This record gives sequence, C-alpha cells and structure tokens, in this order.
Amino acid sequence: MIPVAQIKKDLSYSRDLTDTIDVLKLMATSEFGNLSSRKPKRDMLKERIIECFGLLRAISETNPFFIEQKGIPKGYLMICSDEGFLGEVNALVVGAAMKRGLEEKAKFAVLGEKGKKILSETGVEFDSFPGIENDIDMKEIIKISDYIMDLYKKKKISAMYVSYMKFGSFTSHHLDVAKLLPCGELIDYIKETGKKDSETLIEPNPYYVLEYLVKLWIECNMHDIFWSSKLSEWSVRAMHLEQSSDELKKVNRDLRFKYFKSVHALNDKVIREIFAARASG
Repeated sequence: MIPVAQIKKDLSYSRDLTDTIDVLKLMATSEFGNLSSRKPKRDMLKERIIECFGLLRAISETNPFFIEQKGIPKGYLMICSDEGFLGEVNALVVGAAMKRGLEEKAKFAVLGEKGKKILSETGVEFDSFPGIENDIDMKEIIKISDYIMDLYKKKKISAMYVSYMKFGSFTSHHLDVAKLLPCGELIDYIKETGKKDSETLIEPNPYYVLEYLVKLWIECNMHDIFWSSKLSEWSVRAMHLEQSSDELKKVNRDLRFKYFKSVHALNDKVIREIFAARASG
C-alpha cells in the first residue's frame, strides 16, 4: 500500500502541473487568436502578379519555370516548429519529405532547430534556416526564395516542394506537401489573358520579367504557407495542452480517491488499535 504522505505529495504535484498546463493552454489559445486577427484576408499582390503573367504571351509553355526537367533531383523544404508539444507534428513533416525524397535522392532543407535535430539523426545532407517567428518577416521569406531560385537556375533541383502542417480551422489541420516550382498552374492565366488583350511591350526582356514574377509568386506562396503553418502550430499546441489537462484532471480524481481511501483506512486502523488497547487493559 502506498503511504498516505506519498499520495498527498503526488496529488499536490499533479495539481501544480495541471495549473501550469492550463496557463500554457490559455497562452497558446491567446496567441492563436492574435495571429488569426493579423492574418491578411486577401492577397492583392498575388492577384496583380497573376495579371502580369497574363501579359507574357511570348513565353513558351515549355519554359523551365513551367515544366519539370528530367534527370535532375527534386528539392524538399520542411517547415518545423521550435515550440514545445509539437514533436509529433515535426516528425510527420520531416517523415513526409523523407519518404518521397530518399527514393529520388532529393536535396533537403529545413526550417527550425528541432527539425534540424531530427534530420541530423538520419545522416542525410541538408541545408537549414531559422524557424518561423510569430511576426512573419518578409526578409526571411526573400532569403528562402533566393535560395530556391539559385538552386533551380543552376539546375541543382528540378522542382521544389514544401512539407508543412496546413491550417484548416482551430480543430482541423493536415499534413501537406505543396509544389513551389515549377509553377505550371500559371500557364492557364497566360493563355486566358492572351485571348483578350492586345500585344504589350515587355522590357527589358520577357524572360527576365518572367523570372522576377516567378520569384514574387514563390514569395507570395511562401507567405501563405508560413501563415498556415504558424496557425496550425498554435492550434495543435492548444489542443495537445487541452488533452494533457484533461488527462491530468483524471489523474487528480484518482489520486484524491486514493488519498481519502487511505486516510479513511488509516483512521479505521487507529480506532481499532485504540479500542483493542482499552479492551486488553
């Protein structure tokens, strides 16, 4: 039988831990609400970029920015979180990219120190970047887009995919592997707009303009992915903490029951011993 003092100590510790978890849960929920309120509702830049793509009728559908080149490895960028309680999410993000990339001998890159640690244990080569901050910085996005464009233009990769946790709602999110390059989906905009508009003079050169627009397109998509990943991060964290809080409350109930049962049994034993002593005296 567990001593009453030990049960009381365990109960006190469990209550303190429950209070701590509840505070962390409140902080996670609050941060999620803050991020949700700051998320851009409409991407005007992306709409303007699509309009600009529609003017590039001189660009061939077989342009390297539109089709995947054969014989060149793909690239996978993994977006991991450095926050607590998200080890399972990071493992899923890395696992999805590794499952595809190892078969293709792909090039890997990761955001976040915890994702970097997971990859280090696999023995594969990879490039790393800092994790996403709550205040999403376009400077960091531009660094990553420069990195991707440099690999692509030097033909070190034939495509770039991003593995991340995609946000749906506070209780709904799923793993996604999105393609950043090549951006063949833009061909439809070029075809459609080309039917309506007259010829437009493109300076200094259609290819350079295309390259610049593709880079902007990548940055817009990365911006959306960063927001989605960050919202998923805090909602998953809040849900995990909620689950932990519920489990601890069950533990508290069990400990309270054991404590009162042990105290009651101890009192009964003392009373019996007192009566036995009086009877023998």
